[in-house]
Amino acid sequence: MHLPLQLSQVDPIVASFSGGAVGVISTLMVVEINNVEQQEGKRCKYCHGTGYLACARCFNTGAIVVVDPIARVDGSDCPLQLPATERCPNCLGAGKVMCPTCLCTGMAMASEHDPRIDPFD
Repeated sequence: MHLPLQLSQVDPIVASFSGGAVGVISTLMVVEINNVEQQEGKRCKYCHGTGYLACARCFNTGAIVVVDPIARVDGSDCPLQLPATERCPNCLGAGKVMCPTCLCTGMAMASEHDPRIDPFD
């Protein structure tokens, strides 16, 4: 068997190390893909693994609109005040709240025997 000139000059030990490295890297990639697929099944179904839900009071904006309920009925042509905004009291302006299902971990609860829940608190 005749090898090309470039391949015939490569040290066999170096070639075995580089070939082994390719095998190791591909094996690690397969293991990592399997880990990702397993972790996707363990994610919280409600927050999709983020640990937070959108605030329902401010619709994920962090601010609520405060409308003055009193309108002018005396017929004057003074314009009504524009609605003002203020920071949402539910999420404190963050726009998101803690997921009560996964306790902000992003992982689905396995059972009532989950170590994250201490019944003696």
